[in-house]
Amino acid sequence: MISDITRAFYYSICRGLFEKDKLLYSFLNASSILRRSKEVDIDEWNFFLRGSLVDYTKNEQRVDYITLEHFYSLCGLEDCHINFKNLVRSFEDANDKVIWKSILTADDPHLIALPPIFEDRLTAF
Repeated sequence: MISDITRAFYYSICRGLFEKDKLLYSFLNASSILRRSKEVDIDEWNFFLRGSLVDYTKNEQRVDYITLEHFYSLCGLEDCHINFKNLVRSFEDANDKVIWKSILTADDPHLIALPPIFEDRLTAF
């Protein structure tokens, strides 16, 4: 019943939206459902919305193929949730570096498997 009501509500709202706004509404609706069902952790969601509140500018960049800003974001992501533990170390690892570089340069990065440790830990979000 909840699924039917959600679907009917979604279609009713989408009829009144401009085409350019439908994708954003769909994302917000889906992410809200995933957060309520605990499939998206609140710490991950807060990092997605706000980034890290910690200053990582004192950290020395050890990854040469990403920008300094991206490196600081990786440090914040690593601290936001236990599933991202050792993310920076993975970017530094010679074996994982090949995978990360291919993901960063791919036209369809979502089709490339993550390094094994993160493939098992992370959700699609």
